[in-house]
Amino acid sequence: METYFLGTHRVRHLKDIIGVPTSPGYDELAAELDQIVDDELRRLLFPFDMPMFPTVPSLAKYKRLRGDAFPKAMTIYALDSGGYNQLALHGEYELSPDDHGGAAYRFAEDLGVPPLWAAPQDFMCEHDVIAKTGLTVWLHQQYTIDSLLYLRENFPHIWWIPVLQGWTIEDYLRHVEMYRAAGIDLTTEDLVGVGSICKRPSVAEIVSIITVLHSLGLKLHAFGVKRNSLPRIAHMIVSADSLAWSRTARDEEIRLRGCAHKGLCNNCLTWALQWRLETLATLVTPTQPGLGLEFLLPSGRDSPTIAH
Repeated sequence: METYFLGTHRVRHLKDIIGVPTSPGYDELAAELDQIVDDELRRLLFPFDMPMFPTVPSLAKYKRLRGDAFPKAMTIYALDSGGYNQLALHGEYELSPDDHGGAAYRFAEDLGVPPLWAAPQDFMCEHDVIAKTGLTVWLHQQYTIDSLLYLRENFPHIWWIPVLQGWTIEDYLRHVEMYRAAGIDLTTEDLVGVGSICKRPSVAEIVSIITVLHSLGLKLHAFGVKRNSLPRIAHMIVSADSLAWSRTARDEEIRLRGCAHKGLCNNCLTWALQWRLETLATLVTPTQPGLGLEFLLPSGRDSPTIAH
C-alpha cells in the first residue's frame, strides 16, 4: 500500500465552534465569522503533510468561501463521493451529476491544486442502501458506470476513477464485465476503487474480495476498509482511506489528555494523527494471508474461473 488517506467529514457546525445557540440572527452572525470557518477548515481538512480524503458533498456546503478565502491544500488529497451517507439517508445524491463534477473543478481552483483523483457518484450495495434506494444491485452497478462515463466526458480535467460495487464475489466479477462492455478495461486503469466493503462485519469477506480482484491484475483503492483487515490486504492494494478515527473517538468516548477543545476527540486532529500512525504501525510486520478464503458466492454455485 502506497497511500493511506485520512477520511474527514464536514467540520463541526459553526454554532459549536463559537459556543452560541442558533438564534433568529444566526445567519447574519455566521456571515461575519467566515474566518472562523476558514481556520476550522484548514485545521481539519489539510493538516501537516497527511493525505486527506474529504467528500464532495461536505465541501460543497461551504459556498461563502471562494478563491483566496478558501483554505489551501497543504498535502495531496483525493475526493470521495460521500455516497454511502447520501444514499443511506436520502436514497439518492443531493448533488446533480453536473454539480458533482463542477464542485470538483471548483475545489481544484479554490484549494490551489487538483485532487490526486476523485470518485464518481458511485452506488454502494450494502443491504441498508439497497433497501433505501429500492433498486437492484445490478442497477447500482450500472448507475456507477453511467456516472463515471458522464463525468469523464463532461469534466475531463479531473482524474475520475472507476469504482467496483457489489455484495458477492459474483457481483464484483459481473461489474468488471459490465465495465468491459461499456468500453472500459479495468486492467488498464491506473486505479480502481472497491466499494461496499467498509460496513462488512467479516474481515474474511474483505480479504476474499480484494484477493480475487487483485488476481485480475487490478490496481486497487479500498474505500473505508477496516483497520484490522489492512495487514492481510496491504500488499494487494495501492491505497485505502478511513474515517474510523472519528467514529472510534465517539464510540469509545476518547478524549486525549491536554486537548483544549470541547467534548470528545471525534473532530480532533491530534487523535486523528495518532490513530493513523497506530494503524500504519500494524503493517510493519507482514501477516500471512489465511488459506481457505471465504468466497461470497450464492449457495450451490461453483467458484468462477478467473481469467488472468
